[in-house]
Amino acid sequence: MACRRRCRFLTWQGFPRRCMIRGARTRVAHYIAFVMVCLLWAVGDAAAQTSLPERDALQARLERLQAIEQPDGDQRAALEDTRAALEGLKELRTLDDKLRELEQRAARAPQESQALAGELQRLEGDTATPSADDFDELSLTALQTRTGDALEALEALQGRLADVNAQLISAQTLPERAQAAISEARERAETRKAQLAALDAEGESEAAQAKRDRYRVEVALAEQRAQWNQSELSHNTRLRELAMQQRDVLEKRIALKEQQLAALQAALDRQRRAESEKAIAEVGRDDAEAIAGHPVLSQVQQVNRDLSRELLDITDRANAMVREGIETRTQLDRVRQVQRTLNEQIEAIRGSLLLSRILREQRESLPEVEALGGLQDDIADLRLRQFDLSQQRDALRRPQQLADDSLAEADIDDAPGLREALVKLFESRRELLDQLDEEYGNLLTIAINLQLNQQQLLKISKELRATIEEQLFWVANGRPLDLAWLQQFPATLGQRMAAADWRTALASLWQRPDAGALAVLPLLLLAGALLLWRRRIKASLLRLHEEIGRLKRDTQMHTPRAIGLNALLAAHGPLTMAAAGGALNLGGQGFAVVLGDALLQLALAWGVVAWARRLLVSDGVAARHFHWSPAYVLRLRRLLLWLGMALIPVILVSNVAPFNEARLAERPLSLSFLLLGLVAMSVVLVRLILAHVPFFGLKLFRLLLGLALAAVPLVLAGLIIMGFEYTALSLIGRFITSIYILGLWILVEAAVVRGLAVAARRLAYRRAVARRRAQAKEDTESGLEVVEEPPLDMEQVNQQSLRLSKLILFLGFTLVLYVVWADLLGVLSYLDNVTVWQIERGQGEAMTTSPITVADVLMALALVALTLVMARNLPGLLEVMVLSRLSLKQGSAYAISSLLSYTIVGTGVVVSLGTLGVSWDKLQWLVAALGVGLGFGLQEIFANFISGLIILFERPVRIGDTITLGNLHGTVSRIRIRATTVTDFDRKEIIIPNKTFVTDQLINWSLSDNITRVVLTYGVSHGSDLELVHRLLRQAAVENPRVLKDPEPQVFCLEYGATAFSFELRIFVNDLMDRLYASDEINRRLDALFHQHGIRIAFNQMDVWLHDASGRQAWVSSRPQETATLGDGAVSARPARRDGIEDVDVGRSPSGDGTDADGGGGDGGR
Repeated sequence: MACRRRCRFLTWQGFPRRCMIRGARTRVAHYIAFVMVCLLWAVGDAAAQTSLPERDALQARLERLQAIEQPDGDQRAALEDTRAALEGLKELRTLDDKLRELEQRAARAPQESQALAGELQRLEGDTATPSADDFDELSLTALQTRTGDALEALEALQGRLADVNAQLISAQTLPERAQAAISEARERAETRKAQLAALDAEGESEAAQAKRDRYRVEVALAEQRAQWNQSELSHNTRLRELAMQQRDVLEKRIALKEQQLAALQAALDRQRRAESEKAIAEVGRDDAEAIAGHPVLSQVQQVNRDLSRELLDITDRANAMVREGIETRTQLDRVRQVQRTLNEQIEAIRGSLLLSRILREQRESLPEVEALGGLQDDIADLRLRQFDLSQQRDALRRPQQLADDSLAEADIDDAPGLREALVKLFESRRELLDQLDEEYGNLLTIAINLQLNQQQLLKISKELRATIEEQLFWVANGRPLDLAWLQQFPATLGQRMAAADWRTALASLWQRPDAGALAVLPLLLLAGALLLWRRRIKASLLRLHEEIGRLKRDTQMHTPRAIGLNALLAAHGPLTMAAAGGALNLGGQGFAVVLGDALLQLALAWGVVAWARRLLVSDGVAARHFHWSPAYVLRLRRLLLWLGMALIPVILVSNVAPFNEARLAERPLSLSFLLLGLVAMSVVLVRLILAHVPFFGLKLFRLLLGLALAAVPLVLAGLIIMGFEYTALSLIGRFITSIYILGLWILVEAAVVRGLAVAARRLAYRRAVARRRAQAKEDTESGLEVVEEPPLDMEQVNQQSLRLSKLILFLGFTLVLYVVWADLLGVLSYLDNVTVWQIERGQGEAMTTSPITVADVLMALALVALTLVMARNLPGLLEVMVLSRLSLKQGSAYAISSLLSYTIVGTGVVVSLGTLGVSWDKLQWLVAALGVGLGFGLQEIFANFISGLIILFERPVRIGDTITLGNLHGTVSRIRIRATTVTDFDRKEIIIPNKTFVTDQLINWSLSDNITRVVLTYGVSHGSDLELVHRLLRQAAVENPRVLKDPEPQVFCLEYGATAFSFELRIFVNDLMDRLYASDEINRRLDALFHQHGIRIAFNQMDVWLHDASGRQAWVSSRPQETATLGDGAVSARPARRDGIEDVDVGRSPSGDGTDADGGGGDGGR
């Protein structure tokens, strides 16, 4: 068999055909050589077949190994190798059958090609066009049957055409795929042969024999695959030509079948209308003599006529809906065939440049489907009308009774023939209602089927477009630009300049526009009006600028008005360009429409840049309203001019490029302008980001984000150079729009911040006026001169309002950016096909392998970013919008916000790891092991962590509490998960581990109440009036405003001492800061009261005796300016007495061997 197959292969290649034109001698020699080659191949085939293991032997070994209950490692390996060998033999048989079928198809190709050519000639020669007259003899039922059969035949033909198109696409890319497959198969065969040779050293064990059998089968399978691909490649040309002929025949058959279907539908419409007219004619027969001029009969007949017209209308409506249904079903069949073959085509030519062109053709071939918006309402109306008809039919079940009721209602006696005429008319009406009910039922069925087909058509078309867009986005549609392209640049440029297509495109611009171009006249009039009003607008803008900073005139609306006026000043030029673009778009054709779209986009860019530059003029909105530095404003204005210049070629080329089917690489001038524009955009954006002085003052994340944004044009240029033109062109427009949105974001944020600053300043002004009025009222002063205060510093603006406003802006502009990029987010689903690594899920036999794709990695990174943003902003937002409105204890809001942050971070980490395939059932053991290890190694850290949770829940300390911890005094400023920050009274921040607050003794001065007691101790000399002292102490406490009345001050004489009477004054103050101030004020007040009433404060007196060497002692004293010299060197000195400081008597013994000091009480001084 193999020999015959290879002989046929060589015969097809023309070997005997060449022999026929040679001499007999040459033919004989070639024939002998041919037979020898076939014999050699047959021998080789037989050798290969004998070397392959027998299927029965492999099956017996498999059953024996499966019967082992507890196999060892070698037995399991032998079992796996045996299974693989059996599967390989099965696939080898399948490949042999496919190869035999391929050769049979190739052998039948000439006869089939000849038959198809004859059939195509016959179909093209048949010029007769089916018409509705050809089917007049058929009944309505027969026509409906023929129409259904034609639809099924058309669907089958379209299915065959889709299969043939798929074969053609596969044949076009077969050389590349076949070469790669042959190379891979040969490499695998050589690898297995080498491994097979290495197995000879392993002996004749069962495991080694099983592996040898597997490798032999795999070698044969690889060689058979190579032979299959080689045979496909050799027959590809003939089979492709055959497929092309089949496509032409099928297209002709489909066209004829569609003509036949149209004729059948026309005949069906005519027949249906004829049936309706026949029914109306039968119903319309009535006794003219009986009804002549009678009003009751005329009224009944008028109703019948209305029902007759409704029957005709509903018949026409049903016919139209049937035509729509046939068209919809035809389109549905077409898109179904495209859907069925699209994935096959993508897989067949993946990696080929042909894929991009085929996908674009498929996208263009998809029908533009628009759902009938009122179809659902029509179905509801049809059902309601059917209900009404059924009620009318029920009322006509007894026409005699209805005729009697009508005559009685009209108060008419029974005239000759009148009752019979009414009965006949009511019976006719019933027949009309029966016909109407049938037609409405038919129409309802058609409408429901149409709706279902339309919904399915919309769904499939949407899915197909999404798939095609996804593939086009990720597939290169051209070869990368290399050195050869640069070398051919001048020649390509000359060819493009010599071509006539661009001249034809320019010539289309000079054609007379259609009437639709007149729609742009309002834009031109508006531009002219703005140009005339320019001076008035500038005057209004100058008045607004002059009022900025003036407290009584400046308002929050000044900045939006100034921004709007600057937009009007910058709008006349862009409006003129937009009018030109709109005129070309609405009134032109071909290239004029594309150029009009480009001019509209360019007008938008001009308007945005001109508006921004107007805001950045000297002493304009940016400088006067936002207080940006003049140098910074000037630099931004200059850079925006360069950015606008860079946008011109980018916008023009990116909008005009899709109009021409030629790639950008084939249009070097356009490509050069586009690349230069993108590079210039990147350079200008980098300079804009770094324009902040100093730019390192920005947050690092924002700086990196800005630089990444500036690098996007370079990435787009790189994509174009690499051949991804469609991807780059799809991104350019959205990126430019995103730049506009970011600029608007900055503008709105600056305006909001200034509005909050103005609001804060006016609030401070009103409070100051209120205080002055209150003070003036108390002091009974007349007149109030208000002095305008300077603007508040931005740090004094309400931080909560500012934070909330920025968050709202962030959410709003994020939504706008999502709308801009939403249509391209679907292409990211392609990343689900790019596997990064594999993970195993489940256990044992239920274990499965799941891929982790690039989309999963990006999703995990997005979750991490979202977690960080939420952990940073959501607790603050919750505190501002919810917790601040609740009656919570001090510190509760902070505890809730902190716990929410920890919860968000923990949840985000778990979900992110889960996205990457790290499930909790695998992670829990790692967490447990780490928990034990870290619990021992980092027990202090964990102790502080748990203590931090205890502090947040129990709240022994809160933000703002004044505490004493050991010898440390201060105020709690921050509570974190590991440590708490305390600011002492020297404004030093001290970091204290949380464990200290839980384990050590802590004094919280403001835990539940800020009221504290202050104890002041005083000693008065003996002989003082104790009642007077008691009264003076209470008076000083009562007079002090810082001392609370409840609890009231208390005075106690607690000690009768040797030197003084000790008094304690116990007072209570409302705030901790009042302790020092109250003590200071009361002490100074008591000093004045004691002097006033002659109360003397007791003090200690000390006499010092000095002894000389002989033991003599002497008492000496000293006074200011007095010194005394005693014998043997003793010196006495006494300083002058001061208030509250005792005299000191000093005597030194000449021997200096001792000092004797006695203390005694005194009356307050010598």
